[in-house]
Amino acid sequence: MSPPNANEELAHPGSGEKDVAEMAITDVDVKPAQARDDVYDHAERIAYAPEEGARVLRKIDLILLPLLCGCYIFPFLDKTLLNYSSIFGLQTALHLTGSMYSWTGSIFYFGYMLGSIMWSKLVQRFPRHVGKLISGAMVVWSAIILLTPLVTNFAGLMVNRFFLGIMESITGPIFVVVTSNWWTRNEQSFRTAFWLGGTPIGNFIGGCLSYALGSIHTSFPTWKLFYVFFGSFSFAFALLLAFLMPDHQGNARWLTPRERKIAVERVRENQTVSGDHHWKWNQFWEALRDPQTIMFFITAIGNTMPSTFASQFSSQIVKGFGFSAVQTTIISTCPAATIQLSTFLIFSYLASRMRNTRLWWSLVCSVPPLIGASLLHALPTSNTAGRLAGYYLTYTHTMSFTFSTSLMASNYAGHTKKTTASGIIFVGWAAGLIAGPQFFLADQAPNYQMAFEMLMVCYALMIVLPLLQIWWYTHENARRDRLAQTHDDGDVVDGSELEFTDKSDFERWRTFRYTM
Repeated sequence: MSPPNANEELAHPGSGEKDVAEMAITDVDVKPAQARDDVYDHAERIAYAPEEGARVLRKIDLILLPLLCGCYIFPFLDKTLLNYSSIFGLQTALHLTGSMYSWTGSIFYFGYMLGSIMWSKLVQRFPRHVGKLISGAMVVWSAIILLTPLVTNFAGLMVNRFFLGIMESITGPIFVVVTSNWWTRNEQSFRTAFWLGGTPIGNFIGGCLSYALGSIHTSFPTWKLFYVFFGSFSFAFALLLAFLMPDHQGNARWLTPRERKIAVERVRENQTVSGDHHWKWNQFWEALRDPQTIMFFITAIGNTMPSTFASQFSSQIVKGFGFSAVQTTIISTCPAATIQLSTFLIFSYLASRMRNTRLWWSLVCSVPPLIGASLLHALPTSNTAGRLAGYYLTYTHTMSFTFSTSLMASNYAGHTKKTTASGIIFVGWAAGLIAGPQFFLADQAPNYQMAFEMLMVCYALMIVLPLLQIWWYTHENARRDRLAQTHDDGDVVDGSELEFTDKSDFERWRTFRYTM
């Protein structure tokens, strides 16, 4: 982690749009047809009024955020279809016995793990085609969903789920890069929470639609109806995505030529955006040894092991409280989704208004789930109200990974390092989701005592890890401040480190400070 040669050229961090507005206007023609590296590498500074920057930000938020959010809503719906359909005849129809159902959940994340590595490499190799990669992957996974009713046995479902995991894994690694490239570091926390908010929105929509579809009585099996209905909606959204999702600022058809230039200029000071897409082995090894990668990796595992509780087993657990299958679809989803979405909006807003507080809010959001898991584990089965309250309390836990994702976008610089670290962390995310279902033993259903013990351990870990990260970021920022003072040689600064050069956060040690 030692800094590079102290005599290398320095760059002072900029001070926002005010500085940019005072610079001379340079006319740079950023045409939609230009390659991504032209958009960044040859982007000269331009001046723009604050109201112009605000207008461009509104456009980006209005178009890009709903697209990213939708890309999270539909994968979540697709993943949880297994959860909904499990109480409407899928297990019986496909003859799933013993631990087979748990393995249909785990196999998805084996595919997800493989896909995270694959997509990270593809983003690194084809950064100018990000929009096409996302929309293409969504078309394929929608087709997989639509083909699911043709599955007739356990083996077929395992193959189906494995390839679904590969295709849906594109969202994690790519969205971290997209967030970093389109929004400033101060804006990233709330925007990350917004697109990750697709999870509770999908949970709410899925519960309502499952209730409606589950109430329909036809000769066509209800569980198959779920897949046809949701798969069709996913496919329609994929077509919309192909039309509106840009690869980069230079080919955003919903921005004017000048607005494209402003969109690029806005993220100049991030020091995390680069037009250089060549593979750099030094950044690859740097990502592996970076302490924050290790901490994010552990956070991903600790956060997602409990996630299978909501995505795969919540219907069975809540039905075990004494509710019917149709009642369960509403009781297990809508209140929980409301709590989850409210948590996303409230705490992401607080984090965006209070600098360097994301990790503190992450810690706070992990306390209610620890209490909830303890209630589920300790209360007798006869205490339905208490256990249901405990179940709802666990739904604030996803906020910790939301903050981690926004910090990943803010605290990694260098294209190879960012994509490598993102891939590693989402492998950890998948590993947690592979391991999670194995704690839900069939012979313990619907109480799952071993699983509730796992939840308590993971939620406790999510309280400790943010404290460790806060300590490391504080220590590292202070160390860089001391080194910068020690090696201050009085050279004239040309601002090169604030340009779109492909330097890592370690290489930018004089100007790059980590956010918390």
